[in-house]
Amino acid sequence: MEEFDLQSLLSSNEKLLIYLLQSYAETNDIAIFILGNDDHLRTGIFGDLSAKDELLKIDKTADLSKLSVNKFKYDLEYSDAPLKVTLLSQRVGKVCVAKDVDSKPGPKNLLIMQMLQKQVVYLRHAIESISKLIIENRGLDDFIIKYPAANDETIDDLSENEGKALQKIKTMSTSNSSIISAIEYIDDNLDKRLTLDKVSSKVYLSDYYFSKLFKRETGLSFSVYLNARKIQKAMILLKETEKNVNEISDLLGFTRLSYFSQTFKKYTGYAPTKYRTEDGN
Repeated sequence: MEEFDLQSLLSSNEKLLIYLLQSYAETNDIAIFILGNDDHLRTGIFGDLSAKDELLKIDKTADLSKLSVNKFKYDLEYSDAPLKVTLLSQRVGKVCVAKDVDSKPGPKNLLIMQMLQKQVVYLRHAIESISKLIIENRGLDDFIIKYPAANDETIDDLSENEGKALQKIKTMSTSNSSIISAIEYIDDNLDKRLTLDKVSSKVYLSDYYFSKLFKRETGLSFSVYLNARKIQKAMILLKETEKNVNEISDLLGFTRLSYFSQTFKKYTGYAPTKYRTEDGN
């Protein structure tokens, strides 16, 4: 499994990108920082910001993904934009800008927010353009971390209780925009043969990071969630349509009828034909 090393990129070429952020923050009287895909800081917070010490303290134990929601708690206006590596077609983090404001929202805050939105778009383009030159010069492999497959993660996936997955997805919730987009894509493409790398590429994340993030946000591994949604749809088709089991298996992208039947029983406790003839849920 592989992950892009954003920290290494920011520190490369004698910290060119870091000095750019520092200079831009001081010149424009704003604060700038970079978050990784895990919403933790990848740089210091450049520029003056009264909440700086408090934000750094929070980052030691939690992420900053809720910063846009909690901005008035810290008396600041805030905007961010995703950072992508074009050579990988992956999102690797986001650039964030902030500025101190009065505690009570007012017309001045709106002007500051509009200014920050323009500045963060400019910074995103600048960082991505410079990053492209650095990566082309040094080679992409210099910024890729390769991880061996972890045995304990494989065991966790194998031992995960599929029978409880159908109940879990009914109450599952997440505020992570990447996972929300991934879930929407999965739900819109249940008829396809989806894979981890295909879905992760749709939200511009490495398959390694996406896998960890998906499990953290949903409590289910990607494969268990995908099968649970397919089986949930199969249950509806069995009860509400006249389609035979083979047709339903094909409609949901299963490669073999035997695998569909086996998976259906794992998740529901019933064979598909038995489930169809049973009364109730």
